[in-house]
Amino acid sequence: MPEQSAPYVILDVFTSNRFKGNPVAIVKVADINLTQEQKQKIANEFNLSETVFLHPADENGNPKVDIFTPVNEMEFAGHPIIGAGHFLFRQLSADFKDSKSLTVITKSGPVPIEYDVAEKTVSAEVPHNIHIHQQPATLNHISPVQTALAKASDLKGVPESSPVVSVVKGVTYALVDLTERPDVFANIGPNGSPALDLDEGWSPSFTGVMYHRHLGCHKEQDLVVWNLRVRMVAIDLEDPACGSGGSSLGAYIALSNAHKGRHHRFRIDQGIEMGRDSLVIVDVILDEERKKVSTIKLSGHAAFVAEGNIFVE
Repeated sequence: MPEQSAPYVILDVFTSNRFKGNPVAIVKVADINLTQEQKQKIANEFNLSETVFLHPADENGNPKVDIFTPVNEMEFAGHPIIGAGHFLFRQLSADFKDSKSLTVITKSGPVPIEYDVAEKTVSAEVPHNIHIHQQPATLNHISPVQTALAKASDLKGVPESSPVVSVVKGVTYALVDLTERPDVFANIGPNGSPALDLDEGWSPSFTGVMYHRHLGCHKEQDLVVWNLRVRMVAIDLEDPACGSGGSSLGAYIALSNAHKGRHHRFRIDQGIEMGRDSLVIVDVILDEERKKVSTIKLSGHAAFVAEGNIFVE
């Protein structure tokens, strides 16, 4: 029996430059059937923060994706969807001369995506069920999984408790504000995921920590624009750019600052300390009463880096 193989591409997402941003592998599985175990092994082999398995379009013309980290499957993740969008629009560009929109099917539901020809960006409507958990993350949760905190000479300016937010069930982040401690922020490094106290019905879940610093906020007519610097750590990795984490953080800040307006845009610089400079754009629109999140849109560039075939056992 001949060896089976699947074609793949690697893109750097949330950047226009190769070898910056957050890399993602996209494996096309049109001609072979892969088990969950095989997908997990392939994701572990690439050892990127996420690997996408791209399935053929369904009867409605919507491609399906499965998203894996090196250790588990994800219901949703932002940068893999943006990367998959760039790949799909380039692959199908001849068929999309007039329409630049698609719907991608994920485990968390359908995700509409669009390609902006002028800006060369892909945007995605993030499936969301924003849930702020009752129990915050304390330093007892965070310090054991972050050596920068354990080694700090003092923790003045580090919050004793931080909000815990799920963007969808199964994807959860602790949001640790280090605006007052740029020294601690600079020393953040890869560590494990925290064991958080999630509300009933929200476990099990991927958990990560979004360490963030606020760099300013201003209004452009009805748009509230935030500039943030972020580092995301989980599963013994630091992520150069995190769409689902940025969506969680943006949703929480928008809800906490609803008095400023309904439409909030977050310009998130990430990956700089890793030499993987990334720019993540998150738009959060609140409902008319400004009490719930109505829409989250994630957008960014991507650069194509490599392509080839991976052999499957």
